[in-house]
Amino acid sequence: MKYYDLKLDDFIRVFEFGTNYYIDPSKNTTGRTTGEPRGLGAILDAFTLGKLTEIGVEKILKLNNLNKNYILDFDIKANSQVKDEPDIINILENKKIREPNIFIEIKNTSEKDRWVGLTEEQFNTIKRSSNGRMIYMIYASIRSNIKNSNPKTADLTGMFLKDIEDKSKSKIFQRFADLNAECKIEFIISAKDLERFSFPFERGMNMYETRLFEEKKRNTIYNSVDKIRKDVLKIKKYIGFNDDFELEIKSNVFAENKKISMFKINGSFNLAFKKAKTTIECLSNVVIKNDIFGEFLLKKGKFYKFNLETLGRDPKLKRNNLFIAKNRIYQLILEKKITSPENLIKTIARKI
Repeated sequence: MKYYDLKLDDFIRVFEFGTNYYIDPSKNTTGRTTGEPRGLGAILDAFTLGKLTEIGVEKILKLNNLNKNYILDFDIKANSQVKDEPDIINILENKKIREPNIFIEIKNTSEKDRWVGLTEEQFNTIKRSSNGRMIYMIYASIRSNIKNSNPKTADLTGMFLKDIEDKSKSKIFQRFADLNAECKIEFIISAKDLERFSFPFERGMNMYETRLFEEKKRNTIYNSVDKIRKDVLKIKKYIGFNDDFELEIKSNVFAENKKISMFKINGSFNLAFKKAKTTIECLSNVVIKNDIFGEFLLKKGKFYKFNLETLGRDPKLKRNNLFIAKNRIYQLILEKKITSPENLIKTIARKI
């Protein structure tokens, strides 16, 4: 069991926490980056997704072992009292409360995420705080059905306000979807997994896009009579290629570390070079592998944008990080190098 449908009581629990946090005079509610004061709405937005994810994982653990209660930290504490604790702080078993046997970090992950992991500083702090216990990072998503093909209608705050509004005469929030949110455990990474499979992106290095091959809906190399388009500078043909190939970030520029830009390619293809991008025409199925980004299967007869690109407006990292490409994690699970979440959540529920 790795799914749980969040209920109204779960939302109430989260919104009570956010409201209590906001109203507490000892809490600084200014934005971290802007320094501007944040209202209740901003504070609720900041907490809702993460806390709902924690509750969802708590409920999934409970469904996998009914003999225990898994206690989250929903207390409002003074800054001086905040410790480097796991997200599941206690276990209630046989009418006794004890510390968990496993150190659990619960993190939300969305479809937009390219990388998962921790800063080096965070990882070292967790290892110190675990006191030798096994460490697992549980990554879970929250998904909701939208209304009228509009993703904004599935806003968690909007759906919650609509649900409680239905008991009054007001109709302000009726354009939102009915309250619905499913928590799904996507994957679980142990500390050993992170050490084994992550890449150490050091401060000052670039962050990279992980969706490296974008299928083009149409031929972007030849015109209607199969002649090379004028904007194509040159084409290189590779037949039965089976070797390493270094991808450029842009023309004649490569990544800081060859482990990032060096790929193992197998197949037959044409590479068409343009001023700003490179396109691959697959003459056969083409398999492209990299230990950091994972494996990609490009299909015969298709055209793909073929570039290694930096991610975001400012790709330079400000800290040392241990990151794993998210799509690579799913491949590692299929390869049985990382335990599947269905099996591991049962083990955690039993042993914690």
